[in-house]
Amino acid sequence: MRSEEEIATLVRSSFADKDGKFHPCAFFDNRLDCIRVIARDCSVLETRINETLTVLEDNYYPELGHRKYIGFTVKEARYFCKQHSFDLKTPISVSALLDALLATFPDKMVEMFIDGIARPLVKEEKIEKVEVEDRSGPLLQPA
Repeated sequence: MRSEEEIATLVRSSFADKDGKFHPCAFFDNRLDCIRVIARDCSVLETRINETLTVLEDNYYPELGHRKYIGFTVKEARYFCKQHSFDLKTPISVSALLDALLATFPDKMVEMFIDGIARPLVKEEKIEKVEVEDRSGPLLQPA
């Protein structure tokens, strides 16, 4: 077992080139098979729009003067991306992902969220791409 000092040194060296601050981003959560687009690091409430799309809402926005909606999640991301012929070996445009959501779910609620909240959010925060890994094997490895 390593000493506390050795562990602290390893942690510091691992993060030495990073500023440690949150940056708006889009990423693939492999364990949950979803794409998450997040504009701010805060406590969130997840509100499901449908079986694929979930909206992330800031729990405390009125108190802090921030926007209420801070991101969204696309569930079953691998299947959704393959269904829309996205190449999982290359980064996917968030704009193209939003277009695919609209094509799949052409109802008013999704349209209002995509055009009124999601597109302005990703444009303002400059969240352009997301990488989705194509892993064919099991998600959990044996111990």
